[in-house]
Amino acid sequence: MSFKDRSGIFFAIRPLVLLGYLCLMLGMFGLLTVIPLGVSLAWGTPESSLYYLAIITISLLLGWYGVSLTKNSKVYIQRNESLALVALVFIVSSLIQSIPIMSGGIPFLDAWFEAVSGVTTTGLSTLENLNQKSPAFLFSRGWMQWVGGLGIIVLALALVFQPGIVTRQLGFDSNEVEDVVGGTRSHARRILLTYALLTLAIMLALILAGSGICDSLVHAMAALSTGGFANHDDSLASVSFWERVIILGGCLAGAISFNLYYRRQFRDWNQIFGDKQFLFLVGMILFMTAMLFLSMTHSDILGLEERIEHSLWMAVSAQTTAGFATIPPQDMGLPALGLMSAAMFVGGGLGSTAGGIKLLRLMLLLRVFQLYLQRLSSSQHADIPERFMGSPITSIDIQGAVAVVLTYLGTLLISWIIFLQYGYDPLLSLFEVSSALGTSGLSAGLTGPDLDPVLKVVLIIDMLMGRTEGIAIVILLVPGNWFGKRRNLK
Repeated sequence: MSFKDRSGIFFAIRPLVLLGYLCLMLGMFGLLTVIPLGVSLAWGTPESSLYYLAIITISLLLGWYGVSLTKNSKVYIQRNESLALVALVFIVSSLIQSIPIMSGGIPFLDAWFEAVSGVTTTGLSTLENLNQKSPAFLFSRGWMQWVGGLGIIVLALALVFQPGIVTRQLGFDSNEVEDVVGGTRSHARRILLTYALLTLAIMLALILAGSGICDSLVHAMAALSTGGFANHDDSLASVSFWERVIILGGCLAGAISFNLYYRRQFRDWNQIFGDKQFLFLVGMILFMTAMLFLSMTHSDILGLEERIEHSLWMAVSAQTTAGFATIPPQDMGLPALGLMSAAMFVGGGLGSTAGGIKLLRLMLLLRVFQLYLQRLSSSQHADIPERFMGSPITSIDIQGAVAVVLTYLGTLLISWIIFLQYGYDPLLSLFEVSSALGTSGLSAGLTGPDLDPVLKVVLIIDMLMGRTEGIAIVILLVPGNWFGKRRNLK
C-alpha cells in the first residue's frame, strides 16, 4: 500500500499536541527536581542550587503552558505521538539535567553523558574520584536514575498500547488500550506506590546491614531502577557481603514486571513466583552463573569460592541490566565478556526498569520458532493452536517483537563498527556497546574521560535507543510521521 493509498487511515503527528504533552512532562520533571534542590541546599552547594532553581522555574512555566495546550480532554494522543513523546522526554530531560552537573566543572559532553546514563538508568560514567564528590552530587545521580526508572515504567507503557499479548501481560484492558493517556495515568498511580515502598524497604535493609545513610539511599534508588550508579569508583567491590546481597536483590526486584507487584492490590504475591517471565529470569540468571563460572575455571586470578560468588553477582547484574560490578568485567576473561554481552542484550522482564529486548519478546519468538518446527513435522491440515501464555498469538505480537529485535541488532552493529574503526578490541567494543544499548552500565574499561568524543556520542545514542527500545527514536526521525493528514484538535 502506497503512502497515498493509506492517507485516509494514517495521521501525521500534531506538533501542538506533542508540544503540550511534552511541556506537561517537563512540568512534572520540575516538581521532581525540588528534591535534589533541597538536598543541594542542605549540603551547602549554592552554585548547583541556583541551577536547580532555574530548572524548576522554567519547567513549571512550561508545564503551565502544557496545561493550556491540553485542556481539551477530548484530544487523545495518537500512537505515533506517544512514541515521539517518549523519545523527546528522555532527550530533553537529559539535556536539562546536564546543566547542574556542569556546575561542578564537568565539560558539557561528559555532563550530558552522565545525565543520559542517569535518566536512562544505564550507569555508564566518564567521571572519576567519586569518593571525593559531595553527598548532594551523589544523591542527584541516584535520584536521576530513580526518577528515570519510574518514568521508564510509566512512559514505556505508551510503547505497547495496542491489542496483543504484550499489552495483556502488562495488565491493561481494552478501554485503556483506546486511551493511552488515561490508561497510563491509572497504572502510574499504582506503580508509584509500589516503587516507593520497594525503595524504602531496600534502603532500610541496607541501613540494618551497616551501610551509611547516603550510601543506603543512593544504592537503593540505583538498585530498584536497575541503574547501577554506585557511590564508589570500584562499584560494589568494597561493600560488605550482605550489602551486595541486598543491592543485587533490589536489582532482581526491579527487573520483574511491576504489574505483578500491584496485581489484585498486593494480595496474590504467589503470582510473582508463578509468572513465566519471572521463572525465565531466574533460570537465565542461574544458567548465566554456571556459564560464567565455567568460563573462569582456568583463571588463576580467583579462587574457587571467589569464582562462584563473582559469577553469581555478575550474572544478576548483567541479566537485570543493573550494571553494578563486584569485579572489573575485563578481569573475568574474554568468554565471560561474550556471555554477559548476550545477557545484557536480552535483559529483564517487560514492564520493569530493566533494559534489553526483554524476556517476554525472546519467549514469544522462541514460541513462534517452536510452532514453525511443529508445522514442518505435521500434515498440512493439522490443527496446531497458536497460543502463548494462554493467549492467541497475533501478527501484531510478532511484528512488534521482530521490530524491536531488528532495531537493537542494527544499532548494535553500527555502533560496534564505529568502535572498531577507532582501533578498539572487537570483543571489548562489543561488550561496551552492548552495555550501553542494554542500559546496563557494566564497562570493560573503555568508557572514561579519555574516550574519544565521537565514541561518547555513539554511547549516548545507544543509551537513548536502548531505553526507548529504538522504535520511539525511529518514529521521531522518520519524516513521514510529520507530514500528511492530521486529526482535528477538537
